[in-house]
Amino acid sequence: MQKTLTELNRKEKAEIISLNGGRTMQHRLEKMGIRKHQIISRINSQFMRGPVVISMNGHQTAIGRGMASRILVRPLNSGIPK
Repeated sequence: MQKTLTELNRKEKAEIISLNGGRTMQHRLEKMGIRKHQIISRINSQFMRGPVVISMNGHQTAIGRGMASRILVRPLNSGIPK
């Protein structure tokens, strides 16, 4: 099941499967260490506005909601019953 980064629940881990943006956006994300097949976790965000805070490789970073909405992820715990 695919979701955008903005649809990910708080503290949910996921693998990045696609960066759906132009070359400039992809270049910016790569400079921040955000690449395909990387495991990330959504830490927090403001409801309906503001940046999305993610954790990857033990570091936290914030990205704009517009960029986050263009990052497709696959939740790692999908298909596991709760």
